[in-house]
Amino acid sequence: HMHVTEPADALRTVEVHRKAFFRLGLDGAFDRVVGVVVQPGVEFGNADIVAYATEKATELVAVLERMPQFVFEAHSTDYQLAEALGMLVRDGFAILKVGPWLTFALREALYGLSHIADELAPDPLRETLPAAMERVMLASPGNWQKYYWGTPDEQRLQRHFSFSDRIRYYWQSAGAERATGAVLAALGDREIPRPLISQYIGQLDVEVGAGRIRPTAHGLLLGSVTRVLDIYRNATNQ
Repeated sequence: HMHVTEPADALRTVEVHRKAFFRLGLDGAFDRVVGVVVQPGVEFGNADIVAYATEKATELVAVLERMPQFVFEAHSTDYQLAEALGMLVRDGFAILKVGPWLTFALREALYGLSHIADELAPDPLRETLPAAMERVMLASPGNWQKYYWGTPDEQRLQRHFSFSDRIRYYWQSAGAERATGAVLAALGDREIPRPLISQYIGQLDVEVGAGRIRPTAHGLLLGSVTRVLDIYRNATNQ
């Protein structure tokens, strides 16, 4: 069951911080505060997403009338449908927190490019990116072990594909940089054929076809992240 922030708790949060600011003589700074972080009833787990239901946040939204200085910042809005993000903004959650969805999108594109490199520039000596990342994560389990449960196979799937995207903490490791560098070097600046984009990074195919994303490795990486940012831009630009 997903807990929506109680209206009284939102009001109490504002009052506690107001007093703390005033106690330090920071009245002017508090006057510039615009957002209060709340939980509107959205969340994601390793393989599930709790969608926004506007009727469950009605009482919380109503309290905004008593705090006209503020809008709400919605916690954990990753992976919500575009329509749900739009409803959040219309209901008063004007600031949408997003994090793992962006790095999840980057990982999707990187893994897709690894498969594409195997098709366009096969090299039996080049390790696949998923295999390399598995080695990296098993060698340093601190960033995933406490978060992923189940059988060894279930944990393996979560390491790579969980919505929580704990793999994001490993991309700057030396092993990950070598592996991604090898994939990108194999593809270079060549234009990647549309059928391979459709097969391995299918969520970008329409944008590539419309000319909004360049069909190169670099263009597809940028496009994968930008695609998610555009969903948020469209939701908040109402």
